[in-house]
Amino acid sequence: METLVHHGQKVSQLYDAFNRGDIETILNNLSNDCIWEVMGQPDIPFSGIYHGREDIKEFFGKLANTLQITEMTPEHILENGNLVIATGHYTAMALNTNKRFSSSWAMMYEFNEEGQCTHFRDCFDTLACMRAMSN
Repeated sequence: METLVHHGQKVSQLYDAFNRGDIETILNNLSNDCIWEVMGQPDIPFSGIYHGREDIKEFFGKLANTLQITEMTPEHILENGNLVIATGHYTAMALNTNKRFSSSWAMMYEFNEEGQCTHFRDCFDTLACMRAMSN
């Protein structure tokens, strides 16, 4: 049972790190070969499939250059073995248009035996995001 609690707590800590702007903490909790998937290709600049910490660091740079996230709130964190599913919502502003939008999201995390995230997938309202970025 402690393993289940451990992964959920880690995911909660990753959201806390994101809200502090502490991307290094997030990167340090990823496996070297982590796969990071973000929906929205090709219309959303930060979307795509990223491989490994350096590639994922580029994702966070693209995200910061595209959106100002003003609220990131996890609502539920559910675990089953090495799998964690988190749901919540966020509010953001597209930096190129200053248009605000919000979206619910669901994020999936898979962990290895060392407690590192090996696979991440993010699902959110890509249409709302794209509309906010459009003039």
